[in-house]
Amino acid sequence: MRTFFIVHGSFGNSNEHFLPWLKEQLSKKGQVFALDFPIGKDCQTYSSWANVLDKYKDKINEQTTFIGRSIAPIFIIKYLTNNNLRIDKLISISGFNGYINIPDYDYVNKTFLMDNIDNFKDYCKHTICFYSKNDPYVPFYLLDMFSRCVAEKSVIIDEGGHFNVDSGYGEKFEELLKYI
Repeated sequence: MRTFFIVHGSFGNSNEHFLPWLKEQLSKKGQVFALDFPIGKDCQTYSSWANVLDKYKDKINEQTTFIGRSIAPIFIIKYLTNNNLRIDKLISISGFNGYINIPDYDYVNKTFLMDNIDNFKDYCKHTICFYSKNDPYVPFYLLDMFSRCVAEKSVIIDEGGHFNVDSGYGEKFEELLKYI
């Protein structure tokens, strides 16, 4: 049985944007974990998120797919490399690894960032990165640099924004299903 993990972004939850729809779609293909991680300036850290995922470590294997949005892809990469875990696929949506010059977000994201992600390909068979030219939060160069470091395939959607409610991804993200 295939296993899927859906990981939300900073200050987010598993019931926002297109994530409930995605969970429903994936449940037809296997076991789905749409987890809620600690959020907020005093509790969102790599360690607090890792503590949540540690409870599911025995479910992570070479048949596992992770779908992560915003800060989630770098969290997933850091978690997998720190724990020497290998997976089948990572689908990154607006993933990045750097400061975005929004103080509240940079503050909570700082413990997730990594100096080197070049070896991630040793931990994941397939990585697909979705990102947009008009993301209002993450500069395009950060999205592009992240994708160039980790992706087997990049999907650039010109007007995708940050793939949230404000950019038209409140209910569905049909394009995503082609890569799962």
